[in-house]
Amino acid sequence: MTLRTLMLATAAAFPALAHANAAEVELWRLDCGTIAVKDLAVFSDTFNYEGQSRTLTDSCYLIRHNAGYMIWDTGLPAALLNAPQGDAAMAPTLAKTLPSQLAEIGVKPEQIETVGISHYHFDHVGQAADFARATLLIGKADLAAIQQTPSPFGADPTFLAPWIKGEAKAEPVEGDKDVFGDGSVVMLSTPGHTPGSYSLLVRVSKRGRCCSAATRSISRSSSPMTACRPSIQTVPKRSPRWTA
Repeated sequence: MTLRTLMLATAAAFPALAHANAAEVELWRLDCGTIAVKDLAVFSDTFNYEGQSRTLTDSCYLIRHNAGYMIWDTGLPAALLNAPQGDAAMAPTLAKTLPSQLAEIGVKPEQIETVGISHYHFDHVGQAADFARATLLIGKADLAAIQQTPSPFGADPTFLAPWIKGEAKAEPVEGDKDVFGDGSVVMLSTPGHTPGSYSLLVRVSKRGRCCSAATRSISRSSSPMTACRPSIQTVPKRSPRWTA
């Protein structure tokens, strides 16, 4: 075999090798509560929602990367389980806790190795302490802000106490972060909602398409979960799952 032939054969093998070594990724959407809002005007600085009301969905995501598990956001606190919504201006409630939904999928809380947080508001960190063995990934600016006195609006540092007190490992994130180092799960820096807000890009399709689990917002530029249609699977009696 000539050197040129060997080089061509090696180059041709790289795509197949990369495909063979690609991580196996699965994505589940988990129900992390709802918030009934009587007046949506507070969510718009352009007065788009005057006089409107809506029930907002609070979503979290479970990601399996090969044998490891990551949770993105931890939703409303468990203390709001079955809370009546009544006539409050903003009424949050939770139908299921994260551990109970993980049990339906067959995952134990101690199997969660990484907890990623989009931003510090209470409806996104409420059940984080259930996964205190995990490494916390959170925007550096958010981690600094939540430790200020007084705490920023919508923030409660007690939900992140294991990491703030140094009892669990926290990794403050600046800029974009490739969580597993293979491009399959990437934290995208999207400051604005809070100083250190992040969105999450999860690649679940072998064809290069992806699902983007972004910070929930109500605006003309909102960026909801966009699923790769060829990869969607519905799991009976379980949360929706996307698989590579």
